[in-house]
Amino acid sequence: MNETTVECSIAASELHEIGLTPEAVINGAENTSSFFAQLNKEVGAQLDYNPETEVMMMSKNMMMDGSVRIFAVKMSNEDIQKATDRIRGAAETVLKMLTQEKVDDIKSKTGREKGVALNEVITNVTDTINRIYGRELEPDIPAQGAEAVYQPISEYARYMMEFEALEEAERFSKVVQRLPIVDSVLYKYQGRFYMLAGLMTADEGIIYEMRRAGVEYSQMLTVNSPEAMFIAEHGDCLIGEDAIVHLADLAR
Repeated sequence: MNETTVECSIAASELHEIGLTPEAVINGAENTSSFFAQLNKEVGAQLDYNPETEVMMMSKNMMMDGSVRIFAVKMSNEDIQKATDRIRGAAETVLKMLTQEKVDDIKSKTGREKGVALNEVITNVTDTINRIYGRELEPDIPAQGAEAVYQPISEYARYMMEFEALEEAERFSKVVQRLPIVDSVLYKYQGRFYMLAGLMTADEGIIYEMRRAGVEYSQMLTVNSPEAMFIAEHGDCLIGEDAIVHLADLAR
């Protein structure tokens, strides 16, 4: 894909020929060690990877047809520094947002004001998490007054769906538009469309609905994967915010 990134797809039939299954590769089964050793060697050679001074990160995703897509990113010390600086900066910002004084201030409020203040903090922290992924977005979490429910930040997950055509993204958006998606962006890269969406929930039923829709309408679904960072950095941004809302309006 470029000098630091390699993407490879391996058909299920090819894996079966060497005595492996897609599930074994995805789960890192013990009998895949020699396969990954060879893969690391070939990918490393293609990226001119230096194991003494660089780090190579890989992610694995199973496609709809049973094939496995592997995404490898080479990171130099400079890349590592940039990534950790971004995370450190976000962490420091979160700490400043969540001072005990701020928490005590929220606790001292009553009724609707308590819910509004809490949701304001959640919104600000979620925005900071988005910056870790290389974007500046403003999630819209409406205040719910006295009925406001706190959702821990750990419940936030970044989903990425790949679509061959814009119409597929529209249909997907129509299905998931009522889920608690706090941010969504649409990108285009090498002729394909990529939806990056942040889901804020711990409800297993909602998570299932999001993943079911992704499997049904997209060619690939990943969660909290390095591909999302790559697409955000190298893709063409078509809809910068509330992409799911806009696309759902276009769906027939």
